[in-house]
Amino acid sequence: MEHSLKLLVNYLQNILDQPDTAVLRPEELSPAYRELGDKMTLLAETIHDLKNQLQQKTEALELENQVLMDNIQAMDEIGWSLEESNQELRNNLALVNALTDYTHNMIFVYSADTCQEVHANQPARWFQKAHAQTSDYLTRMLLEKQPEIQHQLDLHQKSQKIDEKHTVEEVRSGEPSIQPDWTPGKIGTLSGCGRERSSSMECSSSMECSSSMECSSSMECSSSMRWDMALKDSDDTDIFYQVESFLIPWFHSGAENSHDARKQAIVHIVIDETERQRRQKMIYRFAYVDPLTNLKNRRYAMEKMEQWVAEETAFTLSFIDVDYLKYCNDTFGHEAGDSYLVEVSKALQTLGGEVCRVGGDEFFVLQTGSAPAEQDRRLGELRRQMLADKSCGYPKCFSYATTLIPVRSDTPLTAYISDTDTKMYQYKQKYKLPLSDVVYRDDRI
Repeated sequence: MEHSLKLLVNYLQNILDQPDTAVLRPEELSPAYRELGDKMTLLAETIHDLKNQLQQKTEALELENQVLMDNIQAMDEIGWSLEESNQELRNNLALVNALTDYTHNMIFVYSADTCQEVHANQPARWFQKAHAQTSDYLTRMLLEKQPEIQHQLDLHQKSQKIDEKHTVEEVRSGEPSIQPDWTPGKIGTLSGCGRERSSSMECSSSMECSSSMECSSSMECSSSMRWDMALKDSDDTDIFYQVESFLIPWFHSGAENSHDARKQAIVHIVIDETERQRRQKMIYRFAYVDPLTNLKNRRYAMEKMEQWVAEETAFTLSFIDVDYLKYCNDTFGHEAGDSYLVEVSKALQTLGGEVCRVGGDEFFVLQTGSAPAEQDRRLGELRRQMLADKSCGYPKCFSYATTLIPVRSDTPLTAYISDTDTKMYQYKQKYKLPLSDVVYRDDRI
């Protein structure tokens, strides 16, 4: 009995000290202690299982703790990196603010959410002081455009993300993905960049404003848009601007230490295009406009006809030659002759279409959707009205002929023009009245 009791005590001590190596042999116990030995063996197994579970949970907690410490370290690194990035951004913005003062273009920066001005470079500040009224309307136009600009830029960014996602899917699958049937971020020929859309604003005072916006077709950056603005100043002077708008992060002044200071802002680079527009208009007038009648000239007429031929558009060509112009110039002076030509040009414009002065006393009338017979009828009626007008001392009349330029033809345009010219002179020989029959009075003869 004492031997069995000693074995049980030793076994219990081993369970407490080294449960993994504790062993009890039931056959060494007396029959009276074997039941107690079985229970102690069961207790040892339970203690062993609990120890294993506790060890597993301890290892799991240590692993979670390590992961948590790694995350905390990573967040600290991200925080330091973000702070360095913010500091770099502050330094860059400070440099940008300084550099923008050396450009002649105006730069305005407005908060994207509050629309408050957060920066204006030196040319912009000078403009605000020197041209207060125009500056007010310019500011109004910029701020009214901001929601539309921000919306379009957001759409464009989302479109780029969709395209990038589709590109990744194509690379992974090896098959092209279906692209959306809409193109976000475009306004008008949203030019080159297809359709065209413009917006205008009528101001309550003497200044008028209008603007049109289009996606910058030459820029690959998804955070900019280029649009045009036209203002009419109080002195009725036309002012034209081209504006390029960017959506960028910006630190508000006076809040450098706050993370909330980093907000989105819209930067407007305002470029004065007034002089360039005027030069372009002047060049256009020199190239395509007749200075006396303000009609288009021969160059324009030829280009318009070539355009319609290329577009396969049928049109009528009417060749008009002014009668009695030499008599008017010789008898009443060239000023009277110029007035005569202007009067004829205004009369021809009532017919519609493209009216062009192609020579000293020669005009073209180009008309789509009109038959030659109908055009000749209208020209004949206009000719009779002018011939019946005896308010001047000189007769007013013209000779004409009309030819249809079909949709498709192997005949060159020059041949059609020559044939119409020949028909016009045949008409002149047949219907032009002798000068003695139409001269009403001439005190100098």
